[in-house]
Amino acid sequence: MTVQERILELLKSHGWSKYRLAKKIGIYPTTVYDWFNEKNVTPNSDSIDGVCTVFGITRAQFYSKVDENQLNEDQLAVLELYSKIPENKKQIVLDLMFVLSE
Repeated sequence: MTVQERILELLKSHGWSKYRLAKKIGIYPTTVYDWFNEKNVTPNSDSIDGVCTVFGITRAQFYSKVDENQLNEDQLAVLELYSKIPENKKQIVLDLMFVLSE
């Protein structure tokens, strides 16, 4: 599932429009529309955090749809290590994980 597909899933389950999501996050609606139009822009880390905040979920739930209470030892270790990565390198790790998961 792509990031855009996950956002669409959340929008549908909450009955929200892309416009409403943008307003709740506090970003321009065109930014959200660009995630889904021919530009196919991938939301940045701050935008993903905003999506998680407005839907009341964690990044772990966003990316894996797994409740944190149900994570196994390896999954918890990955999250703990990720939290220790400098902010300017987190996107590299996420990109690598996306590539490896395909």
